[in-house]
Amino acid sequence: MLDDQAQLHTLEGVAASMLILLVIIYAIDATSITPLTSSTSSVQVETELAFIGQDILNRLDYTEPGEISNLKKDIIKWDGNQYQWSGTKYVEDGNIGNNISNDITDILNTSLISKGIAHKLEVSYLLNNNNISVSGPRTMIYAGVPSDNAVTVSRKIVLQDSDIVLFGDPNSTNPIYDVYPTTILWNIVDVKLVLWRT
Repeated sequence: MLDDQAQLHTLEGVAASMLILLVIIYAIDATSITPLTSSTSSVQVETELAFIGQDILNRLDYTEPGEISNLKKDIIKWDGNQYQWSGTKYVEDGNIGNNISNDITDILNTSLISKGIAHKLEVSYLLNNNNISVSGPRTMIYAGVPSDNAVTVSRKIVLQDSDIVLFGDPNSTNPIYDVYPTTILWNIVDVKLVLWRT
């Protein structure tokens, strides 16, 4: 007994398998196989940290007309020491009896520590030793060594002689000094906030 339709069934099978194969290829091309690989999620986290850090510096440096920003006040009042988070407050490195509490530490505490974001705040400023140069970064707030995926945001602030008269302490050990004594410019400070996930 011969089946006259055997070739037709074979062609239908081949056509059906080709159709299924084309659907699978289209589905693979249409969707991303690894939408959250480590590099993609890392870039997303870094972008989020950069926005958070920039928002913090913007908030601290915001002023009403005729006022001085909280960032500028805290930099002027800084004693030059390095502070780190003790679990309840920022204490001086090597001297837990001395702590710092200001607008910078308040916003770092509420915005970063509560979310498990490690951070470091560094300050660089102008030096005048015959030629103008920039100091190496001095750490104000320290929370460890940044990871490879750390993000740095910065803000420059200009200190005038009048700012120092209003908020400076003559007995302070603040390392930022008057780089141009013959002008009203005191110094230019670069504040860098480094953020990373723990």
